[in-house]
Amino acid sequence: MVGKRGPINITCQNPDCSFFQIEEGKDITKNGHNTTGNQQYHCHHCGQYFIETRNTPLYHSRLPRSEVLLIAKHAVEKTSIRGVSRIIDHHRDTISRYYHLIGDHAEILNDHNICDVPAGDCEMDEIREFIQKKQKSPK
Repeated sequence: MVGKRGPINITCQNPDCSFFQIEEGKDITKNGHNTTGNQQYHCHHCGQYFIETRNTPLYHSRLPRSEVLLIAKHAVEKTSIRGVSRIIDHHRDTISRYYHLIGDHAEILNDHNICDVPAGDCEMDEIREFIQKKQKSPK
């Protein structure tokens, strides 16, 4: 006897689907794992298959998630690329590629999340002080 399906916390990743990133009414089932170990999903509305890492820096990644997380942690600590390649035992070009992927994704997230944040009183005061300092004439 088949058990009841558990909740699936992912929405359809196909932009042409009528349920693209819509939570209500979605009909998505788990469909095994790919060779990297990422969960695969199937949308029954559009018939597309996708994996959980779509639209993330890990998409099309052949490294396990744990190693990519180690690379990201070393990037935050400003460890050299050659140092990370010695620690993780991967080529420096691989480490460099993941540094770029993580940086590009962080930039996109930053632009998306901070697009309409108004400046507060502290920021406006800092701008005013900066402008006043620039306008002073040298003696």
